[in-house]
Amino acid sequence: MHGTSALIDSGFLFLRHGESESNVEGLIGGATDYALTEQGREQARMAGERLRGQEIKAIYTSPLSRAFDTAQIVAEAMGGAAVEIHEDLRERNLGAWEGQPVSVFVRGATPEGGEPVDSFQTRVIQSLDVIAAPPTVLLVAHAGVFRVLHNHLVGAEYADRARNAHPMNFASGGDPGTWRVDAL
Repeated sequence: MHGTSALIDSGFLFLRHGESESNVEGLIGGATDYALTEQGREQARMAGERLRGQEIKAIYTSPLSRAFDTAQIVAEAMGGAAVEIHEDLRERNLGAWEGQPVSVFVRGATPEGGEPVDSFQTRVIQSLDVIAAPPTVLLVAHAGVFRVLHNHLVGAEYADRARNAHPMNFASGGDPGTWRVDAL
């Protein structure tokens, strides 16, 4: 579980990266470093415009280029918020499944050479304790990271996949399980 961090106390914004090459091709991306498509870059610009009024002071991003480039584009569109790479926001390594059609993915299973589900969840949840939380923080990462955060904080499975470059607000009710996630 997590301790008492400023990020947990304040809530945060989340943005899944823009459309990537693996999204277009219907492939499992995982820890493979797929680039944004031109559509993904446009989605990031539009997300930056939507987030402009949020007074974001810091952006923490996965090191994978599809997330990092999204964060850079958003920061530029907002007028230059600081962007910092946070390794624990990277997507789960899906080993032998990476680059394969999404139809081979089995939720809860660990493919050969992949990161175990519990290790991935622990890594993502622990990131909440170490990310500094000036008022307002944006995390730019991946669908798997969103799912872990949602499940852990809200206490319920997220039924759908987080949409590309669609800003979400994680707001704390102050107690575990009293979080809500709203689209912006």
